[in-house]
Amino acid sequence: MFREDFEKNGPMQADLSPGEALNKLKDFKEQFSVHNRKFKSYNAGEKLFALPHQSYPALVKTQNELDKLDKLYTLYLKVTETITKWKETPWLEIADEITGMKDGIESFLKDCMRLPSDSKQYPAYKELKQRLDDMETVLPLVEMLGDRSIKERHWEQLIELTGKDIPYNSETFLLKDLLEANLLVV
Repeated sequence: MFREDFEKNGPMQADLSPGEALNKLKDFKEQFSVHNRKFKSYNAGEKLFALPHQSYPALVKTQNELDKLDKLYTLYLKVTETITKWKETPWLEIADEITGMKDGIESFLKDCMRLPSDSKQYPAYKELKQRLDDMETVLPLVEMLGDRSIKERHWEQLIELTGKDIPYNSETFLLKDLLEANLLVV
């Protein structure tokens, strides 16, 4: 019953957005926890009364799948939170922060590659990988734009190329203002 519900309505459905799948993962982890406690209790009773050990392959299979999904969504949340934090970095601090950002993306990409191979079928993996690839591509551009040799005319050319207003002279200029200019399209 639990396994059927997990397969039919769980976080592994291909048409779920990462947010929906994450919510379902949390719900099914809680449900699994209840079933797993019962299993352990039954197992202890079997040992206590020297009864034959009953196996529950559906429960084991579900646990393995939940563990794999948990790894994927833990990384997904960590990357999302980190990139959101980076986007709030004031432009004046970019030169000091960019190396750490590049190292962070490299580390996240390694973690992404270490995920179980069947994780690649989920929308969350695809979105995660795309986000990391995009940041890996754009951070060297950000680093170059943060260089002191970049002049106002360079910014004006970038504004013309992107068609976006980039408030590079503003004291409130943040990394997200630059990223919203869709540098990857240029």
